[in-house]
Amino acid sequence: MTSYKKWCEPSKVTHVESHAIDVLVSASDEVGITSVAAYLPSRYAETKSLTRIAERFGKSQVAKFLQNKLPATQSARSGDLGEILAAAFLEEDCGYVVGPSRLIQRDHQEWAMRGDDVLGARLDSSSKVHLIKGEAKSRSQARGATVAEARDGLQRSGGLPSPHSLTQFAERLLDTVDDDLGEKLLTLQLADGIRPKAVTHLMFLFSGNDPTGHVKSDLAAYEGNIAQRAVIVKVHAHQDFVRAVYERAISDRA
Repeated sequence: MTSYKKWCEPSKVTHVESHAIDVLVSASDEVGITSVAAYLPSRYAETKSLTRIAERFGKSQVAKFLQNKLPATQSARSGDLGEILAAAFLEEDCGYVVGPSRLIQRDHQEWAMRGDDVLGARLDSSSKVHLIKGEAKSRSQARGATVAEARDGLQRSGGLPSPHSLTQFAERLLDTVDDDLGEKLLTLQLADGIRPKAVTHLMFLFSGNDPTGHVKSDLAAYEGNIAQRAVIVKVHAHQDFVRAVYERAISDRA
């Protein structure tokens, strides 16, 4: 896991009306790089595949296999890492089920994924499904335009999870330990219908600066009826962090 608590200072939370903003600042980029690099391969390949390759061809060939799965360009790596960190936050810190990584089934390592960046689901106290739709942005410097892009992404499909993304999400959960939740998601989508009160928006920003001011302005201007949450993960050297995570994920398996 990414273990935010191991490499980030305790979260600082502020509110804009009923909306929360969590700010996590890296206490040690080096510890963060180590934690995330160890977690990264599981986001791109099935663990059983990596184990089989290591057993049959040797550990060094795992690195070669990963090189064919991980993006090579800095921009693609940055975008992927934003989504990976957002999904990990929902799973580790918020108790949502995010399911197997959608990056595993990507057709090409440099192609941007379409649809909602991150989807999570959990059962509330009355055993009803609650969904969280996330839009992740990874920037060396996150500005107002970055926040506006994230807001545009959250507002797609009327603010609800896109039908295609939700279908894929539910299908990834089937025949896993979360099969029952996958069934409930299909029922919600195909029979019951999704209502705004069953959804939360997550704006996730991974950056080298603190864009809290821009996020506060965005939340203050929001007039919809979907609950909002923002998470900012600030590292000291964003581009170096991204580069080192991917390089180490491969070198540690060479």
